[in-house]
Amino acid sequence: MKDSLFWKKSFITVYFIVALLSFILFKFYIKTDNMAIYLMVFYLFCLGIASIIINAKQNR
Repeated sequence: MKDSLFWKKSFITVYFIVALLSFILFKFYIKTDNMAIYLMVFYLFCLGIASIIINAKQNR
């Protein structure tokens, strides 16, 4: 898991872009107020933050 694709620096922005686009899709285009949908957005956002933290620790 240490050298996984999901923790690479180039993949960090993908988490935030997908989270933003899925939020926009469900909030404005589909117009849902189901909170379970937003858990996916929250999970992607947290995964992006975790990836930033892991990359910061590896650079030391």
